[in-house]
Amino acid sequence: MGSLQDAVMQYVEGELRKDPRVKNVSLFAAAREIDESVGELTLQQFHAKYRLPAIRSIAPQGRPARKPKAVSTPDPSPASLGDGAAVMEYVERMLEANPGITNADLFAGAREIDPSVGQLTGRQFHARYPLQVKARLARAAAPEAKMPPEPEVPTAEETAAADARPVETGDPVAVRRLLLDLAKELASAESKAEVIEVMARLDEYVAEIMKAARG
Repeated sequence: MGSLQDAVMQYVEGELRKDPRVKNVSLFAAAREIDESVGELTLQQFHAKYRLPAIRSIAPQGRPARKPKAVSTPDPSPASLGDGAAVMEYVERMLEANPGITNADLFAGAREIDPSVGQLTGRQFHARYPLQVKARLARAAAPEAKMPPEPEVPTAEETAAADARPVETGDPVAVRRLLLDLAKELASAESKAEVIEVMARLDEYVAEIMKAARG
């Protein structure tokens, strides 16, 4: 029995390496051909038993765990009951390994790390973890702006013209990255309900875009 389970796990890992967004239904159907006992599982149980461990197995390792910041007052949100730093580390590691991973997969994995995350809704989890991580990664990937060389002996006219020029602010690369994330989520939505869920988080994207635009 153990060898069949190992074979199923190897199959799932191989398929995820080829296509991280492969559907659970496809994996489940093929896994039943390898091990008939897989058919006794529900799709959700199969996801927890095989897909999530496979995702963690193929994700890059070696990143040091972030130390939680000391706070003087407890966070009133439900997720403060658990190790938010570990969840944030997990979400960041998974997004770096697979930027297209769905919020549902991240949410399921986070609940295994910290059961108190289950007290959040999908939208609350997305706003608290994936959205923050994506914004931080976008800012980190943005190139540093180069300052233009200052003229050696500026004239009065040049000085006045320079003062009149608007100074660019914000981070266009980060804004573009956030817009691409929104587009990817919309493109990956498989039903009207998922589209509505993405659009319900539009205000969160707008807030992050405004932050990036202000620099």
